Amino acid sequence: MKKQILLIAILLCTAFAQAQEVFVTADFVSSYIWRGIDSGNASVQPSLGLNWKGLTVYAWGSTEFREKNNEIDLSLEYEYKNLTLYANNYFTQTEEEPFKYFNYSSHSTEHTFEVGAGYMLSEKFPLSVSWYTTFAGNDYRENGKRAWSSYCELSYPFSVKDVNMSVEAGFTPWESMYSDKFNVVNIGLSATKEIKITSNFSLPIFGKLIANPYEEQLYFVFGITL
Repeated sequence: MKKQILLIAILLCTAFAQAQEVFVTADFVSSYIWRGIDSGNASVQPSLGLNWKGLTVYAWGSTEFREKNNEIDLSLEYEYKNLTLYANNYFTQTEEEPFKYFNYSSHSTEHTFEVGAGYMLSEKFPLSVSWYTTFAGNDYRENGKRAWSSYCELSYPFSVKDVNMSVEAGFTPWESMYSDKFNVVNIGLSATKEIKITSNFSLPIFGKLIANPYEEQLYFVFGITL
């Protein structure tokens, strides 16, 4: 395991050295809602990654302010014209559970592994359709069979004056982590605006209204990006 970690570290250092762009950001959010699921309270959500010839490699995390619930995700994205391919490794840990990142046993790990693809129709009509499916990790139905949890989302960005907005709708096609059968689980409207603080510094803020028809829940999230 130590040799594998060292190899990964060397590969990451090499990739960062050759990257076209390295980025680091952090969001502060009033609550953490993911694909219509309540995933946590007020949190800080940092990210660190690089871009290289259409390939994006990054780590993303979420840590609650009040509790000890954590999430650490490692992701790959490859963009070619209007098509984007995704590979995600999600790791979650609650305050009731010990932190065991390197536990990959199928029925006890807190990791899930997902692949996906997204396609934008055109620049003039930027409707995007995305599909994600979990293929490994702790993703099982009550009968012990793999759930193949899947999520499909349609999103459309637009702007109103100087406010960037987006509307989205997502559903799951069968019984999975999202619901007990086919259901619409996420309908969202988001808005992002940059608040000018000084002549050289602006602070992006965003708000998102989210409904989960399956759970009969409504959420509003406010956030700040640094």
